[in-house]
Amino acid sequence: MLRVGFVREFFEGPVDLPGIDELTRSDSGEWQGTAAVAVAYLAGSPVVAEFTETGQCLLGCGENLVGCSSLLTDGAWVWRRDLAHYVGRHGVMLPAEFVERMRGFDWKPPADAVDVPLARLALQTAWQVA
Repeated sequence: MLRVGFVREFFEGPVDLPGIDELTRSDSGEWQGTAAVAVAYLAGSPVVAEFTETGQCLLGCGENLVGCSSLLTDGAWVWRRDLAHYVGRHGVMLPAEFVERMRGFDWKPPADAVDVPLARLALQTAWQVA
């Protein structure tokens, strides 16, 4: 399983991940069109771990993000709930392979693709720091 949208600021100790300001961002019309359908896919995918905390946007827009560290998956990728915010509001770009997967599902997450073993794998992958 692959993870997407995880950054150094999400972890307490040093990790080999980019910082939030290092993520590639775009305000091009082409990306904004893709982002609009990607946000629906990200937000509509199965939740494998639900957390109820609220966190501030790390890019400084001031928005409170409820359940931001909740984990979602489409069976191949895992991400935090707040990724939809960063993609939709701040133009954070997603890996081309992930965009192609979403497009292959016609931008509709495979809701029935997640079972208990896959959910465990998503959790292990999400918080793996080594």
